[in-house]
Amino acid sequence: MWNKSVVTLLLLVVLASCSTKKKMSKVESKPEVVETISKEDSKNAVVQKFLLSNLDFTTFSGKAKSKIDLGKSSYDVTANIRIEKDKRIWISITALLGIEIGRVLITPDSVQILNKFQGEYIAKPFSYLYQYASEDLTFSNVQDLFLANFSTNLLNTTDFEVDQTSVPIQLRGQKNALTYLYLVNQQNRLDSFSLEQPEKGQKLEASYADYSNGGGQLFPMGLELLISGGDMNIKANFNYSRISFNEAIEMPFTISNKYKVIN
Repeated sequence: MWNKSVVTLLLLVVLASCSTKKKMSKVESKPEVVETISKEDSKNAVVQKFLLSNLDFTTFSGKAKSKIDLGKSSYDVTANIRIEKDKRIWISITALLGIEIGRVLITPDSVQILNKFQGEYIAKPFSYLYQYASEDLTFSNVQDLFLANFSTNLLNTTDFEVDQTSVPIQLRGQKNALTYLYLVNQQNRLDSFSLEQPEKGQKLEASYADYSNGGGQLFPMGLELLISGGDMNIKANFNYSRISFNEAIEMPFTISNKYKVIN
């Protein structure tokens, strides 16, 4: 089962896939360089070509309208996310009238949640999530989920298969307790990604759509995320409006004495 605090984190993190400054223009053609996948390629050669399609950036910022379905409840919010590659993920969530209700700061070592609505603050090591997910889960996996990237740690194994004959191409495999499936389009970007831990009955599915070219990066304007485990089911839809890459960003996260620390 998903612990309540972890569900809160997932809700806020999931909302992150939506961010600020430059409007993206619709892609009318493929990126200049797309590594062609051949039926004669070895599976390792295919994986290397897929990894070359991952976004190359130093910072990311974005904004999106999001709808979250949690059981019988539904929430409409706006999410801002900023990412400093491989270092920090910062998320701010606003509700009606632009009132900020929460912030999240994730690093490779820690997870912090500031619940402004209830006046609470949670600080945990990143390893806290291992109680509810596989120890193979990394900061990079979370980062990759937002960006529709392939995860190097999942593909750094011999336990996978590639079906180059299917459309989209299927790449499925296993990393210790995790099983995964990538569906890859003709631009070597993700149509969908699923990650499952059968022993715990937990599954995450991400579907990407409406790829657009912003700042020289091929990025999905739409994301649908499904999270299930135990009696918990979460569905989240995101519609990106603006993104920017490689610009200076700030990640304010100050905790005042008015917040109650939750252990």
